[in-house]
Amino acid sequence: MCFGRLAFCRCGVALSGLKKNQSDFRQRFIIRLYRIAHWASVTRKKTIFSWPIAVPILVAYRIVTEWFFQLELPAATKIGKGLIIDHGFALVVNKHSIIGNDCRLRHCVTIGCKVNPDGTQGPSPRIGDRVEVGTGAIIIGDITIGHDAVIGAGAVVTKNVPEGAVVVGNPARVVKQNSKISKDAGLPS
Repeated sequence: MCFGRLAFCRCGVALSGLKKNQSDFRQRFIIRLYRIAHWASVTRKKTIFSWPIAVPILVAYRIVTEWFFQLELPAATKIGKGLIIDHGFALVVNKHSIIGNDCRLRHCVTIGCKVNPDGTQGPSPRIGDRVEVGTGAIIIGDITIGHDAVIGAGAVVTKNVPEGAVVVGNPARVVKQNSKISKDAGLPS
């Protein structure tokens, strides 16, 4: 436990996104609210005695983010440290999605699930670490976005994206695959 501004944060996770969003108060505010609401969401599920504290926090979070900031970032969503939200307007994230560390989401991004023929909700995407998602991108379904991938603006992603890939278009296709092994690194060929 850390005993800084947010006594309930673990190892500075609640404050990590603030350092990366320094240029915009709105983004810092959204990240701070999300971390507090996520804590309340997790705590609420552990014991009924935490409900008097957690429920008002969750209601206030939803009102502020959805009504005032026009974005849907549910408190139950699992998001790693260092999230950057650029121009967070019209951002929609499904609560079952998982977003890794140091990711960047731009405005008008949708990360969600497919609805099954019987009307139930299908699995949501899993996004790796250091992924950049361009403006207006749509990531839908039971897919995995690999670490260090780049999703281009307006891309519609419905299939897995390998690590280090750059995908663009509708439907999204790989246009570049970054290789982690460089010949200049002194590694044997």
